[in-house]
Amino acid sequence: MNEMKTEKNNTRAPGIKDVAREANVSISTVSHVLNGTKAVSEPLRKRVMEAVNELNYQVDPIGRSLKSGRSHSVAVLFPSITSVFFPPLLKSLQKSADQAGYSLTVHSTSGKLEKEKAQVQALTAQRIDGIFVSSCANSHDKKAQDYIQTLKGLHNNGHRIPVICLESALDSALDSVVVNDEQGSEQAVEHLIQLGRKNIAYIAAPQSYAMGRARTRGYVSALKKADIAFRKQYIAEGDYTPLSGYQCMQELLSRDISIDAVAAGNDQMAIGAMRALQEAGRKIPEDVAIFGYNDNFPASLVRPALSTIHVPKEEMGTFAFDLFLRRLRNTDATPSKIQLTGEMILRGSTDPGIETDWILESW
Repeated sequence: MNEMKTEKNNTRAPGIKDVAREANVSISTVSHVLNGTKAVSEPLRKRVMEAVNELNYQVDPIGRSLKSGRSHSVAVLFPSITSVFFPPLLKSLQKSADQAGYSLTVHSTSGKLEKEKAQVQALTAQRIDGIFVSSCANSHDKKAQDYIQTLKGLHNNGHRIPVICLESALDSALDSVVVNDEQGSEQAVEHLIQLGRKNIAYIAAPQSYAMGRARTRGYVSALKKADIAFRKQYIAEGDYTPLSGYQCMQELLSRDISIDAVAAGNDQMAIGAMRALQEAGRKIPEDVAIFGYNDNFPASLVRPALSTIHVPKEEMGTFAFDLFLRRLRNTDATPSKIQLTGEMILRGSTDPGIETDWILESW
């Protein structure tokens, strides 16, 4: 009994010195890897994390927070946590956070600026170390300007709180990872034009969002390059949901216009539009070709499968977390705007001869 008790008391949890010994590195190197306080090579970081996993080393969050003045937690704000766009992005952010030793929480703003502002304020009070936000703020709206200025100067406990913008850049003073939405939308419409379609309707993403405006500009630009007149009656604005795409398509069909193609501001609206076209007896793509945007997994499941612009969501999360760690190491670094390029994915909704497999993603 006494021997068992003594053996139990002598058993201790592995410490940072044990991790350093196992990885054959210095204690400071382990600290830099776990805290993101200094850049280390990928092979070295991997070696440290393998030692952490091998020893089942657990960081004491309270002790680490008291010593560093940081919580080692970050938060991500999305307009909707139920949107099919965000899980791959979130999975990538979570992976990066795990590797760097950070906890991550997810919050929905419901696409409302006041709710987004309130959540940022609450997170600041909780000593969050960083915020990733796909913001619903309209940078052209004077009411949003004060909020954007606040994001540029968030501080808590003497530390600056980096804000990393996702999808669209709110301000040049904030780090961001965005997609060239204008170019992607332009490519989609150009493909429809190359198929011989000239009466191309557009179901726009909300114009209050920067990405929505950029995708609309791409539509207009493609028409202009092809000397096709821009006609306002060929545009209807949705709200990203399949229902709005369905209703917009019904509205467009009710107008006295000829439609032989449709481009949509995202896949969900395109899928809703497909349903309305099929109910109206229009064959896809023979009568009406249709193009989406984002390449969310349902695009491959509908029939015909949906042509779309693939947005590199996983890369967006990886780059965003790298920008966060970079900002922690150097708060005075020049703000970075990483612009990713979408890839055109052709499927049966525009090209009937193309056969594609289902994409059954596992999040």
